[in-house]
Amino acid sequence: MKRQSVHAGFAALAACGAVFLTTQVHELRRANRVNEAVAQVSTAQTEMPQVEHPQVRLAEANMLSSSGKFSEAEKRYSQLIREHRTDATGQAAQYNLANGYLRTSLQSDVDKGSVLPLVELAKQRYRDLLQLTPTDWDARYNLERALRLAPEFTDGSEGNGADPIKRVRVIVPDFETRDLP
Repeated sequence: MKRQSVHAGFAALAACGAVFLTTQVHELRRANRVNEAVAQVSTAQTEMPQVEHPQVRLAEANMLSSSGKFSEAEKRYSQLIREHRTDATGQAAQYNLANGYLRTSLQSDVDKGSVLPLVELAKQRYRDLLQLTPTDWDARYNLERALRLAPEFTDGSEGNGADPIKRVRVIVPDFETRDLP
């Protein structure tokens, strides 16, 4: 009786191990298919892979963005953000979309009237990303760069030529302005 229960325990353990091994092999094959599809997109081969995976779609959007087709990439990034907002793929799409807005605003052939809206879109995307992952230092750095391009005024001056730094007139006794260099 004792021997049968030990054999049954080993059989159950072997069955669990076989199920675990099968699922791991399946996951490995799926990951290899995704990696191959991403590699195909990255090398810009003529045939686009037929693997429908968020990482492959992100690679396609990155390829479109780097090849100068930012409006098409923007649509794909936005779709990825809607579908995968909180996972790593959605956050990467959000970061890349914000970078695309910022890069587009810095190009010399961009209409001067659209520079400020593009920088504002980039700032908002960086802020949205930082709400999800406050420790993303790359997004913080790029937000800082965007804020330097288009500072935000809190004193009501709204960029009408007024200096964003608040000036205070200080009167010091026996100090004349001619003493300044």
